[in-house]
Amino acid sequence: MKKRLTSLLVFCMCFMLLAGCAQAPAPGNPPEQQEKTSEESAQKDAAQPEKAAKTDTRTIVDQAGNTVEIPEKIERVVITSLWPLPSVYVLFQGSADKLVGMHPASLSAAKYSMLTTVAPEVSKVETGFIKNGEINIEELLSLKPDVVLYSATNKAEKEILGKAGIPAVGFSTTIEKFNTVETINSWVELLGEVFQEQDKVPGITEYGREVYDQIQERIANVAQENKPKVLILFKYSDTQFQTSGSNFFGQYWCDAAGAINVASELKGMADINMEQVYEWNPDIIYITNFSKYMPEDLYNNTTLDGHDWSGVKAVKEKRVYKYPLGMYRWYPPSSESALSLWFQAKTNYPELFKDIDLEQIVKDYYQKFYHIELTDENVHQIFNPAREAADGV
Repeated sequence: MKKRLTSLLVFCMCFMLLAGCAQAPAPGNPPEQQEKTSEESAQKDAAQPEKAAKTDTRTIVDQAGNTVEIPEKIERVVITSLWPLPSVYVLFQGSADKLVGMHPASLSAAKYSMLTTVAPEVSKVETGFIKNGEINIEELLSLKPDVVLYSATNKAEKEILGKAGIPAVGFSTTIEKFNTVETINSWVELLGEVFQEQDKVPGITEYGREVYDQIQERIANVAQENKPKVLILFKYSDTQFQTSGSNFFGQYWCDAAGAINVASELKGMADINMEQVYEWNPDIIYITNFSKYMPEDLYNNTTLDGHDWSGVKAVKEKRVYKYPLGMYRWYPPSSESALSLWFQAKTNYPELFKDIDLEQIVKDYYQKFYHIELTDENVHQIFNPAREAADGV
C-alpha cells in the first residue's frame, strides 16, 4: 500500500512539472513579448486568406493559343497589327475610351468612315508609334499600355512586345476558314474575357448568324451554272495587282453570298495579271477599300498603263462595285460583317433580294448596336466611300 501511494505521488509531481513546462515562456522572451508575438502571428494567419484572394493580374488564353498574363484592371489599350479591330472595340465598348494607340492604317479608314461619327475621340488616338509598318518600342512604351491587342499571325510583333514586357493578346483572322461573321463573334467574345464583361453586346453574335441563314435560304435553289462569276480586286495599284484566292476572305464572301470565285484555284492574297482577268471574264467585280480605284475608273479605262478593262463582261455590263465603308472597310472582318453579307447577296442577286432595303437595314443596325440614328447622308457616305480611305495601306 505504501509503495502504491509513493508511485502515485511521483506520477502527480511529474505531471505538474510537464504542465508547467508547457506554460513557461520561451527562453529569452519575456511573457509580455510572447503574448504580443502570438497575437501578431494570429493576426497574420487570419489575414493570409484575404491576401491570397487578392491579385493584380490574371491569365487568359488568346486566339494564338498563348496563355497571357494581363492586368486585373485595364485602363490603357493599344491596338497594333489588326487594322479592323478598333471598329469592333468601339462596338464592344460603346466608345473609344481607354484606346490610346492604334495602327495608322486603321486611322486612315476611320477618317472617312462612320467610326469618327460614332466615337469622335478616335481621331485623337495616337498612331505615331508605328512608322512604315514597324513598331517603335520606345514610343509605344511612352503610351503606357496596360495591354496590346494584335494580329495572332504576327509572331514577330508578339516577340517584340514580349521582350518589352507588354502584355499582348492575339486575335485571329482565320476563324473557321476566314468566316468573317464568326471571326467577329469570336473577337467580341475575347474582348469580353479581356475586359471581364461577357455579353456586353447582346444579340451581336446571333444577328450575324441569322443574316447568314436568311441568305442561304434564298439562294439555296440557285443552280451552280447560274451563279455569277466574281473577281475581287483586293489590292490594285502601281505596285500591286492582287485578288483573293481560296483561303482568304474573298472565298468566304463568294461562298456565303452565292457566287463563284474566279480565282479559287489560287491561294490567299494572290498576284494576278490582265491576261488572267480576260480569261476569267467575270460577271461581277468588287473593289476593296485597300485600293483607291473606283468603278468609274474601270468604266472609263483610267486605271494603269496597259490595263484595258473595256472588254471585260463586268465592265461592259456596269457591274463593278466598291465595297462599302461603315465603321471600317467591309471586305475584311469588321463590326459590320453581317451588313456586308446583305450587300453582296443583293448585289449578286438583285431579283432574289429586291424586297431587301439595304439602307434601312443599315440604319436599323446602327440604331440597335451603336445607338445612333443615321441620316440619309450618312448612309450615302457608307455606300460611296472616298478614295482616300485607301491611304496608308
